[in-house]
Amino acid sequence: MAMLSVCVMMASLGVPNGSVTERLYYDGIDAHGNLVGGFVDIPIAPHRHGHYATRGGYETIWGSGPSSNRIDLVVVGDGYTAGELAIYESQANATVQAIFAQEPFASYGGLFLAHRVDVVSNESGVDNDPINGIDRDTAMDMKFWCNNIERLLCVNVSKAIGFANAAPGREQVLAIANSTMYGGAGYSSSNLGTVSGGNGSAYQVAIHELGHSFGDLADEYDYGGGTDYPYGEPSAANISTLTAGEMAAAGTKWASWLGFNDPQWDGLVDTFEGAAYYTTGIYRPTSNSMMRALGRPFNPPSVEAMVLEMYSIVDPLDDWTWTGLVLDGSETVLAQPVEPGGHSLDIQWSLDGVPIAGQTSATIDLSQVAITPGSHTLSVHVVDSTSWVRDEASRAALMTRDLSWQVDAVDQCPADLDGSGEVNVDDLLMIIGVYGTNDPSGDANGDGVVDTNDVLAVLAAWGSCD
Repeated sequence: MAMLSVCVMMASLGVPNGSVTERLYYDGIDAHGNLVGGFVDIPIAPHRHGHYATRGGYETIWGSGPSSNRIDLVVVGDGYTAGELAIYESQANATVQAIFAQEPFASYGGLFLAHRVDVVSNESGVDNDPINGIDRDTAMDMKFWCNNIERLLCVNVSKAIGFANAAPGREQVLAIANSTMYGGAGYSSSNLGTVSGGNGSAYQVAIHELGHSFGDLADEYDYGGGTDYPYGEPSAANISTLTAGEMAAAGTKWASWLGFNDPQWDGLVDTFEGAAYYTTGIYRPTSNSMMRALGRPFNPPSVEAMVLEMYSIVDPLDDWTWTGLVLDGSETVLAQPVEPGGHSLDIQWSLDGVPIAGQTSATIDLSQVAITPGSHTLSVHVVDSTSWVRDEASRAALMTRDLSWQVDAVDQCPADLDGSGEVNVDDLLMIIGVYGTNDPSGDANGDGVVDTNDVLAVLAAWGSCD
């Protein structure tokens, strides 16, 4: 029998008693190690996302930085008794480590926080494990044989999210079952996945399901649905009804990747016929990938889609000096970018639209910048220039931040009348030369008249302007 994991999408379809329908896209492994699958629609009750009590709250097991500007992945466990929490902890930690060893999560792990929430069940294991008909008292009602599909591992979504709410944020939830059976699910509309924690394929299942639930990617294998693809152009970034020629002409989907060839991403990017469970009329970007077979890398269009999804949640800047301030040219100004992990974001500071040479770090000391007295605009351009994204419009919209500040610079050394950087006898001679007039070249104190007060201003500032 094929082993199954599942991706689930919610459709707001009218069904009795206020329920909605969720579409379960299930993936399995056949006797030859190939992914197989399809989908079923099942009615579910409306989600109620309260906060359920947990044992010990949560522990952050991956990442650092503010939850408000990170993608919070929350892991919860079902079917673990109080005496089995150490098993759950080991499985949860190992699964998270495996996720962030796979690209693009490896190079963008800095944009994530992962939290483990310890949930205690009254009984060990989950329903219908190892055979259908077994009922266990667990915290989140996880079960195999969901909708009469043996390896379809479902969960009470409301309870899972309720327990996950113990963590500071919740963009993605992973529910781990205390089981060694192969199984899993990915609830796309709920941003939730399930996996069997003790199964040898658990890590790969979790990564594949993140492709569905986080990246909104489609399955790329070409069996289980039929021959000719019967639908219109799909929304998923990694499948298309367009041939390479049509895609290039339209400039859509992965047109910018056509012809790219790198073994790291499973080779040539083209339009390979067969995907989304159909053999003809629908194309995938590469011959193979994680969305076609476990143990493979994601292909470039899928990687790009997930990186863009990350930046739809995470701002390229973690912190910055308030742009409402009017600066006087003496301050140190901050624009602190996020650190993805595999590389740093590019930074360029400019004054009045002209890049300032050498100013490419998170801070700029304006006292070390030559700014003439008067009003100016200080700006900073921060961008993730990764070659993994070729959609420049999306890079500009999601992966770039431009900030600006008004600088009303004052003369920090007005008594230096000749601009030598030092107040000395030469400045006194300039005063004497225009004494008794309103010539600004000798007006050291800025009162509009060259007189004894200017002499006193020079004497008070005598020495280096530094």
